[in-house]
Amino acid sequence: MNRARLLAVGKLLLLIGIPTGLIGTLFGAGVHCGVSNRAAITGFERDVLGLDVDVPSTPAAKPPESKPPESKPPESAPPESAPPESAPPESAPPESAPPESAPPETATKPPETTPTETPLEKPTVTTADPLSGDLAAKLAMPVKLRIKVLIDDEMIAAHPDWIDYTQRTVGAASQIYEQQFGISLELVGVGRWSVVTAGMSAEQLLTELRTHPRDGADTMVGLTARPLDGSIAGEAETPLPESAFNGAYGIVYSVPNTREPHLRTLLHEVGHMFGALDVTDPSDPAFEAASWMSYAPVRDGQTPWIDATNRARILERKDKPFAPEPAAAPVVENPTL
Repeated sequence: MNRARLLAVGKLLLLIGIPTGLIGTLFGAGVHCGVSNRAAITGFERDVLGLDVDVPSTPAAKPPESKPPESKPPESAPPESAPPESAPPESAPPESAPPESAPPETATKPPETTPTETPLEKPTVTTADPLSGDLAAKLAMPVKLRIKVLIDDEMIAAHPDWIDYTQRTVGAASQIYEQQFGISLELVGVGRWSVVTAGMSAEQLLTELRTHPRDGADTMVGLTARPLDGSIAGEAETPLPESAFNGAYGIVYSVPNTREPHLRTLLHEVGHMFGALDVTDPSDPAFEAASWMSYAPVRDGQTPWIDATNRARILERKDKPFAPEPAAAPVVENPTL
């Protein structure tokens, strides 16, 4: 083969070989990049181009493999420093203790929110002045007053939810009495009071109420739809200072057009049962400050408050027993409005 022909073949090989080599190199580099970035490329094809391709799981799941260097190696360090071989088992129980305390938190907290949904929409607050000496000791002594309530027909007609209404009213009164006197009111019964109140005085209603059994309750209260007329809030048995028993029966009138029509009058009449007295003098500071034992006008929603003198009377008598049922011993020592 002559020289000219060899040069021609060499040129031909260069012309064909160089592009082929470049193409092969580019193809190999593309294959390498495609394999190493397969997840990103297929993700681009699926998300951007809309192709139906399977995206392999990326090695991103592998970083969690860095969990071995967690805090567990340090946990094994303390047992190494402890000479006895029994140290590792002793350190294991503390590790299991935290998980045991976690379930109670998640298990108890949700149920706690449901009771805190409770019949009362919100806690009822009162203004309680600080006490000292014997009265402070009396306040710290818990007393439970079991109360039964009868509802007249007019009130049942006005409150279709009369049982719930009674529970809410007694519950609100209980919160106030606990803050002021350490006395909780426990509602042990609610019933209908089939009495025609028209033409009956508060004293006559109280006499009629005594004919109903208390069924183990300490006291009985009759809630009536009769409105407070500004001079009479109802009537309750009020013991004399020397009496061995507290009062046991009371009639509670309504305060119309208020959010809690029977709350203030219930506080008033239960106060009488523990020996509290009416505040009737408009110039009395207790009247001016609207103690619930007065007949002072109050705005709807005003914070309930009782004067210091009547608060002391209730605290002094809070631990005395209540008058027995009239069938056993009729006691009406000092009926007070």
